[in-house]
Amino acid sequence: MEQAVLFADITGSTRLYETIGDSAAKRLVDACLGVLRAVTAEFGGRVIKTIGDELMCVFPSPDAVAQAACEMQSRISEDDSATQHGLSIRIGFHAGPLIEESGDVFGDAVNTAARITDLAKAGQIITTEAAAHMMSPELRDSTRGMGSFPVRGKTESIAICEVIWQVDNLTVITGSVPNLSAATMLLQLDYVDGALTFRPGDEAVTIGRGSACTITLQVRCASRTHARIEFRRDKFVLTDSSTNGTYVQADADGEVVLNREDFILRGSGRISLGHSSTEGGADLAWSVTCE
Repeated sequence: MEQAVLFADITGSTRLYETIGDSAAKRLVDACLGVLRAVTAEFGGRVIKTIGDELMCVFPSPDAVAQAACEMQSRISEDDSATQHGLSIRIGFHAGPLIEESGDVFGDAVNTAARITDLAKAGQIITTEAAAHMMSPELRDSTRGMGSFPVRGKTESIAICEVIWQVDNLTVITGSVPNLSAATMLLQLDYVDGALTFRPGDEAVTIGRGSACTITLQVRCASRTHARIEFRRDKFVLTDSSTNGTYVQADADGEVVLNREDFILRGSGRISLGHSSTEGGADLAWSVTCE
């Protein structure tokens, strides 16, 4: 039967056991797990099992699991006991057919959810692009693509998305240029041995070392699929999906580093993959103009 499965992993607990002792640490971890169990029930889910400091649960729909995941992050982030001791959670979920047997669940959806949870950082919610497409439009608008990643046990990479549960999760930096009509905007990308013009309605541009990327750059610090650019809500948005980060500098502004974050491209500037532009120069230059 089609359901959604979620894994929520408490991060920071290993260090906690070392610093405050086993009994006190276990009480804090148990309290966090109690919060996660309560949220699961509130959104119509069921806890399947606890695996160490990780909770596995199922929900009746992609919308229910996405809402529950956001509420889990919100409550843990507002829990003074957890935050004061450096505890947070990372969450991964996927939707698909599940097999239920003896109180447990099995299937490819379970394996996928477990594997993508490993990609999440503390305080982050990760899902698959396939699951995001199953959400209602309102919830789907709260996701952002992160590119495709190799996942253990899978022969092909999986396209994943981040579910944005608070505005501060996004780095949004804008240039000081006037708004342009979406119908007439274009993004010009210039790089070694090439150039690309990107218009609203075009497929997303992927950048990295991999040959499957739209723009392939042989940069030592770059990931195979390092970043992507898409036109979203009348803006050109650069999204980092790399290991070493994407360094971005808009003209007249300082350089910033994106770590799985978004950057709105306006005006003009430079992009470097995995290194500062002060170390060998930028890898791409962009400019947003009006046709």
